[in-house]
Amino acid sequence: MELTIENHPWEIYPKRAFIEKLIVGSFPPNKMVFAEGVEIKYLDGVNKINKRHNKRFDFFYGSKNNGFWELFITSLNLVIDPDDIMGLKKWLKLNKWGVTDIILTTTRKKDSPSDTDLVPKVWNTDIIEKTIKNNKIQSIYFTSKWVRNHFERIINPKLYKSTNLFTLISPSPSGLRRFPKEALLELPKSDNESNQEYRLRYYNYVLSIQQN
Repeated sequence: MELTIENHPWEIYPKRAFIEKLIVGSFPPNKMVFAEGVEIKYLDGVNKINKRHNKRFDFFYGSKNNGFWELFITSLNLVIDPDDIMGLKKWLKLNKWGVTDIILTTTRKKDSPSDTDLVPKVWNTDIIEKTIKNNKIQSIYFTSKWVRNHFERIINPKLYKSTNLFTLISPSPSGLRRFPKEALLELPKSDNESNQEYRLRYYNYVLSIQQN
């Protein structure tokens, strides 16, 4: 069995609409890319049968283990159910938010959703650069330091020189273990607040910038 290649199922949302704020992630978890029962082979030589028990919906951050949309909705005080994917898509498009990932095609070192276990084959350079060129992007939000590092490596810096760049705290459970240096410099953590409270406060702070 050949090594399994994963192709991005959505590429960018919305595909044809004006965008002012762009969220850039890494790549969907392997459980989200393939259908139930598909056999997947990883670089470590292990074969796994895909099980989609962690799927919430087929969209960016659609895994039950990813709390991004809860953080997003709570931070912006939106009246949207996190499970209402159609309502969320409508709000994003209406309010000029875009969502994409830094990778279009990848393999994985092992059965893991971690950014560091991705082995990128095709970067999402063309779509991201075209999106920045064709829109007046005010802010770009990276879901991890790993994503930001690769964005700054593959995307022409002249395209985003006047754009606000923010490194978000990972919305996964592991994101509460260690915070990006950029986040702590942008908004220091108080001694008396929990890691969960700080992550939510940080999302509220950076996602609210330039909302008016």
